[in-house]
Amino acid sequence: MKLLLTCVALLLLSFETLSQNTLHGVISDQQTGELIIGAVVRNKSGSGVVSDINGTFAIESNIANDTLRISMIGYEVYVHPVKSDDIHTTLQIKLRPVENELHVVVVSAGKFAQDVSEVTVSMEVLQPELLRDKNVPSADEILQQTPGVSIVDKEPQIRSGSGYSFGAGSRVQILVDDLPVLSGDAGRPSWDYIPVENVSQVEVIKGASSVLYGSAALSGVINVRTAYPADTAKTIINLYHGVYSTPENDSSVYWNQPLMRSGINFLHTQKFGNLDFVLGANAIGDDGHLGPIRDTTNGTFTDGFNPFTVDRYEANSRARINLNTRYRSKKITGLSYGLNTNWNISNSLATLLWAESDTGLYAAFQGSATRTKQLLGTIDPYITYFNSKGNKHSLRTRWQSLDNNNDNNQGNFSDQYYGEYQYQLNWENLGIQNMTTTCGVVAIHTDARGELFVGGNADGRNKADNYAGYFQIDKKFFNRLNVSAGVRYEYFEINKVSDSKPVFRAGVNYKLGKATFARASFGQGYRFPSIAEKFIVTGVGAINIFANPDLIAETSYNAEVGIKQGFRIGQFLGFIDLAAFQQEYDNFIEFTFGQWKYVRPVESILDFPRFQAEIQQSIGFKSVNTGHAKIQGIECSVMGEGNIRRVKTQLLAGYTYTLPVSTTPHHVYGTPPNGGNTSLKIPNEYTYITTSSDTTNNILKYRMQHLVRADVSFTFKNIMLGVSGRYNSHMQNIDRAFEDLETVALANFNPGIAKWRKTHTSGDYVFDMRVGYTFAHKHRVSLIVNNLLNREYAIRPLAIEQPRFTMVQYVLTL
Repeated sequence: MKLLLTCVALLLLSFETLSQNTLHGVISDQQTGELIIGAVVRNKSGSGVVSDINGTFAIESNIANDTLRISMIGYEVYVHPVKSDDIHTTLQIKLRPVENELHVVVVSAGKFAQDVSEVTVSMEVLQPELLRDKNVPSADEILQQTPGVSIVDKEPQIRSGSGYSFGAGSRVQILVDDLPVLSGDAGRPSWDYIPVENVSQVEVIKGASSVLYGSAALSGVINVRTAYPADTAKTIINLYHGVYSTPENDSSVYWNQPLMRSGINFLHTQKFGNLDFVLGANAIGDDGHLGPIRDTTNGTFTDGFNPFTVDRYEANSRARINLNTRYRSKKITGLSYGLNTNWNISNSLATLLWAESDTGLYAAFQGSATRTKQLLGTIDPYITYFNSKGNKHSLRTRWQSLDNNNDNNQGNFSDQYYGEYQYQLNWENLGIQNMTTTCGVVAIHTDARGELFVGGNADGRNKADNYAGYFQIDKKFFNRLNVSAGVRYEYFEINKVSDSKPVFRAGVNYKLGKATFARASFGQGYRFPSIAEKFIVTGVGAINIFANPDLIAETSYNAEVGIKQGFRIGQFLGFIDLAAFQQEYDNFIEFTFGQWKYVRPVESILDFPRFQAEIQQSIGFKSVNTGHAKIQGIECSVMGEGNIRRVKTQLLAGYTYTLPVSTTPHHVYGTPPNGGNTSLKIPNEYTYITTSSDTTNNILKYRMQHLVRADVSFTFKNIMLGVSGRYNSHMQNIDRAFEDLETVALANFNPGIAKWRKTHTSGDYVFDMRVGYTFAHKHRVSLIVNNLLNREYAIRPLAIEQPRFTMVQYVLTL
């Protein structure tokens, strides 16, 4: 009897084993035929896998009475009844995009695909049509349309998290396809480097994101995602030419010929079998919006437009070429690898200070202009592997080379080596649905050298290392509650001085109704100062920049609650998002103006004859730890797209209010080298109170408390019309010394900043307009006008913004 039972059990087990078969399939978009990565495939028992980079999957099935359920964000759920002959073929699963629902897919929040309505943090998404229609020459110009974001002298601010820092030490991490593009020595974004001709989406995270993205993500993240080729090859050629209008204050105009800008963009994408190929390039010649350089002896200057010369303040000429490749292995399913490279060469003439606010707004203060010939390049080898269960291994590496050749003998050069290994586990195949864990390790080495950084070592050479490990878990419960939590440990070392710290984050998102989502999040931030913040020594006109080797890391936390409500007006679909937030900082780093002690490095490679007078006076900026700060605020934004009657409409708008305050206004963070001086208006000690031009409510310097952003576009048949608007409130508080110096006889510094600020207190509003016409499916002509009303305004004190700019664009798509 026992023998019989044993035989029956073995027979049943063999049948069960034989009944388990592996089904293979490929998932694609029903309309476009594009392969779909990351679709979830589940069998009737609940076991699941995820489609890989080729859209393929392999899943076990009992065949009899089994069904496969395939789901992906933005697509209708597909149910496939399993047939006995399915094991002998490759299933072709074609998913149909969801109609009449707005699904915006993002990857930056958790480094995997999520619906933007379900993430636990505040996010904004810029679609590629906005960049195309506005024809922006660099990415910073389009970011100015993002709710809660402002660009101050090329430096990104998110919700008043940053002030002005002379381009050193960004609190916003800038990424292209998840790789950081901030310079290794200064932590400064190079906006010209970003390939605006090949952008699939721009994702902006607001709030501390250090767990996944490291030190620079103290206030948020801007991730520019580029596009890989579709099944059909595509070539786009974009030609444009524009003219700057005469400024509103024509008393500042001393030139005769109009200032202009010309440019060309090129993009080609194609698949060659299993090889994905993307080639992009652009070239720009821009007079800039300021006047030409005048000869100091006779006052003569070069007039007329030449795109290859840089002989005007804020002029630049540049060229960039980038190549992206990806090979999908035929031998090893799920394996892909490639090499991306991007090189940008430029010649620019930047000015820090206008000459004078009445008749010199469009000229440079003597000695404040710097010509920079820059070469910036990256080489990025990478490898990605999806195993049969859809789990992902990736190794991303980068060599970044930066060469800034400045005409003031203050050049700088840096090489940065970056490597990140990441493993992402989708728990579907283990029977746990809607759960993803992401872990990784990061190593970064920077070798910076040059005359600019002699505040660290006498030979101007400084080295920095950064090592980190991180882990994050994302889980959805009951198909309503999304929970996310993560931790990161960060280690920094610059010139053998080190610091380290763990940071944590957590967030929840709960679906209250069909299109109502409530969220709450908490995240810590930690930022170690850059090489430039600690060791820079330079001078621009009467203004010097001083090193601070004793500068220490700043820390923060960010807390937020928000609600996102979907809405529909006919076929127009959108979301309204309302958020309240608070961010607090310890050892807050601010770029502060005052009289500082200059300590010359021993055996310095530099002689400073041109700085002797300024150094003796010790007037200038320095990065210092200013104590504790807090930023509170609210934000309301709306995004949507769809048809209103027969007109395709896209909308992005928002209002942000912030209350950025110093909570330690009497904290002493420095003293003048020779004590206070009443006649020079130099205080005995430096605090927030003694260095601020306006201490009302203890508002931090260089912040704009009210921001309004709006962009709407309409497309009817072949005609496109778009309008953008921006409002920045008055910058209440700046460094007091700027205004004080104008009242004392020092370095002939009298640019009229106090007068300007007294007559410009209502904030600035700027409107742009664009209209385009497409014909013969391949051709498009557009007229684009920026600063339509020709407003004269300054975001950062002493730096006038562009007047009206009118541009004609022609685009050929093949």
